[in-house]
Amino acid sequence: MAFARLYNPVSLIVACMLCLAMLGLTKTAYALEKATVQLKWLHHFQFAGYYAALDKGFYRDAGLDVSIIEGGPTTEVEKLVAAGRADFGVGTSALLLHNAHGEDFVVLGQVFQHSPAVFLTPRKTGIRTIADMAGRRFMYSSQHGDMLALLRKHGIEEDDFTPIDHQGDPYDLINGKADVMLAYSFNEPFILEQSGEAYFTFSPLTNGIDFYGDNFFTTRKLAKDRPEYVKAFREATLKGWRYALDNKAEISDLILSKYSKVKSKEWLMFEANQLYTLIQPELVELGYQNPARWKHISQTFVGLGMLPSGFDPTPIIYNPSPPRDYRILIMSIAVATLIITVLSGLVITFRRLNRQLSNTHRELEHNIGQLRVLFETSMAGILTCDPTGRITIANKRMEEMFGYSTAELIGFPYPELVHPDQKTFGTDLMHQILSKKIDHVSTERHYIRKDGTDFYGYISVRRHEDANGDLISLVCHISDITELKRAEQDQLYLEKQFLHAQKLESLGVLAGGIAHDFNNLLTGILGNISYARMLLDESHKAHKILLEAEKASQRASGLTQQLLTFAKGSQPIKKVASAKQLIESATSLVLSGSKVKCSVVLPDTINALEVDEGQIFQAFHNIIINAVQAMPDGGILSICAENATVDAQSLLPLNPGRYVKFSFADKGHGISEENQKKIFDPYFTTKADGNGLGLASVYSIIVKHGGHISVRSTIGIGTTFEIYLPATADRPDEPADELPALLAKGSSTASILLMDDEVMIRNLAEDMLTSLGYQVQTCVNGEEAISMYKAALKAGTPYAAVIMDLTIPGGLGGREAAKEILDFDKNAVMIVSSGYSNDPVMAEHTKFGFRAVLAKPYKAHEIVMVLDELLKVKH
Repeated sequence: MAFARLYNPVSLIVACMLCLAMLGLTKTAYALEKATVQLKWLHHFQFAGYYAALDKGFYRDAGLDVSIIEGGPTTEVEKLVAAGRADFGVGTSALLLHNAHGEDFVVLGQVFQHSPAVFLTPRKTGIRTIADMAGRRFMYSSQHGDMLALLRKHGIEEDDFTPIDHQGDPYDLINGKADVMLAYSFNEPFILEQSGEAYFTFSPLTNGIDFYGDNFFTTRKLAKDRPEYVKAFREATLKGWRYALDNKAEISDLILSKYSKVKSKEWLMFEANQLYTLIQPELVELGYQNPARWKHISQTFVGLGMLPSGFDPTPIIYNPSPPRDYRILIMSIAVATLIITVLSGLVITFRRLNRQLSNTHRELEHNIGQLRVLFETSMAGILTCDPTGRITIANKRMEEMFGYSTAELIGFPYPELVHPDQKTFGTDLMHQILSKKIDHVSTERHYIRKDGTDFYGYISVRRHEDANGDLISLVCHISDITELKRAEQDQLYLEKQFLHAQKLESLGVLAGGIAHDFNNLLTGILGNISYARMLLDESHKAHKILLEAEKASQRASGLTQQLLTFAKGSQPIKKVASAKQLIESATSLVLSGSKVKCSVVLPDTINALEVDEGQIFQAFHNIIINAVQAMPDGGILSICAENATVDAQSLLPLNPGRYVKFSFADKGHGISEENQKKIFDPYFTTKADGNGLGLASVYSIIVKHGGHISVRSTIGIGTTFEIYLPATADRPDEPADELPALLAKGSSTASILLMDDEVMIRNLAEDMLTSLGYQVQTCVNGEEAISMYKAALKAGTPYAAVIMDLTIPGGLGGREAAKEILDFDKNAVMIVSSGYSNDPVMAEHTKFGFRAVLAKPYKAHEIVMVLDELLKVKH
């Protein structure tokens, strides 16, 4: 009976409780065990858990007297802990590198699930990539293995840049003392934001390097020799972190009152909220370490040559519950076997069930860990919504795509992420899947970010139901397909441009076919009219009639020029021209007598243009006519110009260089979005009396000059055309007088040869030049011209100049004839004339030996001016 009473279970329990109480009294009676924690940086909210554990008495309750030692830019936490100068330290994933080099650390708990470290650089430094940091002034600290890995990944070693003393002060960037700073995403950017300094951040995460952030660690020796001491510190620290995350404002006040007044409370609260997204306490248990994550970090180091192949990182993980030592128990069981025989079967069964439960628990932890890694590292945004459509879970990719933090996304209505242009459609689909009309859907969506920018995504949504078929949540995967959409839009644009080019080419064939004959006729008409006008005094009653006829001929010439603009291969005949004179000429001609007023802003510093004056005048003329027609009751046409520089990064379809940008803005009725797509197509018009060539010719002229034209319009508000034209540093020549009375200004006796297949043109030139004293001979084709030139040269009376029509149907043209003449007389003065501007000879005449160009149709005085310039005849 005494034996039974001694081993009664109740008695055993009471005895154990008394022993525990005695142990507790013994522990209380002794002094607290001292412990030191070495921080890796200055006092910030980054270390809030340790402050909370100390201030709230969690360390004291665990029997510890803890001292927190502040760190700084030069603090080497690992060395201090390894040397025993600190018991515990705050570290990073770089602990793996130290273990590989002979140290033996164990991570007691993981606090930050993602590293906060970033490289920070002001925009003004010109640094746009990590490779640009080589040779720059760098505020660097070697505490972060992920940042060293990031540099190595881009081919940069620590001795490739100029080190600058790192005091943790972002004003060194703002003041230009340094170019790059190793910073924390939750800290230094706050100062740059407050200071209005534009900056770039370079994160390892965006470069495929996703390491753990802050942890707390000790040596394996300490963990083995004093397991209860280490375990007590770990549990108190995690308790402190949980308290700090739940009481951010209180801990911010604690930091300000006891540790550092460098930061404002607003700054500390900003830091606290940013840290929350890095710690992710709602998704990952505080202190949890995923073996697969450590292996991923190790493999990244191995791939960069920073760890040896085959390195096993898992020993770094601290196990707070190591396998129990059952030796004493076994000995006790052996001694008491006879006493507890009845209970042995139950004990064996319990142990078997315990092993099965442990195995199941380990498998479950492993699977949960894998799911966490997949969730954290997924390239797609993953979220779940409750039946009301509010977000309940969101991964890191969702933050990156939408610009909201995880905390902001939780509870956020999913429909508010959809762009307004798809709001109705998106709501309808949501209702269908919520009402179980469909159980899953995949579709494209137009989304809007927090900052107001938009992007396109492809979303897959599936119902998650319970056993009764009731909705638990909606599981969504979103992929950013913006680049794919842009590629589709670019393809549509190219197809449109190709169709546009085909239309222009068909018109070009027609224009090229009629150009030569039509301009020859116009040359005869316009030349004779202008010649007749020169022979009459301005007071003569026929003078005004001839002037009107001349203007009509010039308008016909302008229509021909519009058609010629579409001719395949047509090239402008360029020269330096004044932008101001072109605008003034076009506005004075079109707006004279209209109800439209013109506001012109052209600075004196505006660059000159290198263009075909006639074609650009025609383009401006057509744009201004459109504006006048858009404001039949009058209004204001605003025209302005400015110098512009286009670089290689510009989105404009232009070669890099200097341009002049023109803007023509009216307050007319506007152009519909549908018509804006066709406005530059040949023959397209919305006017009953329009021919559909005006804006099409403008487009063709601008493009052939290497420029660009675009249109913006809103119905009821007005239309703005923007034109870019190549600029030049040269200055335009002063305009020459038209010599309205050439017949009264002396004469020349030079001998001129004119080759043209039109008798009217030959007669006009011969009569006019002869009246001025020139000796003129004419011929029909190139063969005759060559023969006559040789004869004159042989006789010792060579021609002073030869005017050659470029195109002779059925005969040798000007290009071929000029080449043959220049072969035997390199000093021959050759002038090319044509009404067909698509031939490259007209645009680049000097390459073919011609001294000047006489474009058809031309006035009588123009031929005289060309000869006057070449032969230097003073009238």
